[in-house]
Amino acid sequence: MNVFDLLLRVVNVFNLFITYGDTFLPTPSSYDELYYELNRVANVFDNLYLMARRYSALDCEFKQDAMRLTNGLINIRAITNHFAPKIQAWLESKGLSTPTEEQVLEVVRGNYDSLTLKLQDSLDQYERYTEKPTHTSFFTTLVRGIVNDTRSNLDFGGMDLQAILQEFSSIS
Repeated sequence: MNVFDLLLRVVNVFNLFITYGDTFLPTPSSYDELYYELNRVANVFDNLYLMARRYSALDCEFKQDAMRLTNGLINIRAITNHFAPKIQAWLESKGLSTPTEEQVLEVVRGNYDSLTLKLQDSLDQYERYTEKPTHTSFFTTLVRGIVNDTRSNLDFGGMDLQAILQEFSSIS
């Protein structure tokens, strides 16, 4: 399964919000919140980038898709790489170690001027929705694997299964 194609689709949703969000986000502060969240989970995008770089350097069947994912992460990485040092410098100037959400939003609001983003290609093109998406088999296999792994790691020996079933039946 080519996970890079799926990841690129997810990254393109973020790029759509970054590039054209002013046309459909409810308030201008929504950008601040988006950039806050991107910075909050920057390590996820860094790991995606490193994985994509690793596969794009190999001679494998996923090389082109990994390269497209690497390119798709440019704006997200630009945002996180731009704001992280600004947040760190602000924390040092205030003598703090852990910022609150509002403090990070304050830093974000004050540092848009030097942020440079790239216009991503093909954000205006999309695939029509289908009832049975192409990734159904991937997610089916993933969920089955998780369920089987969970079942194999649970010990039902010390549990009163009748009491558990009774408790679940009373949930409404």
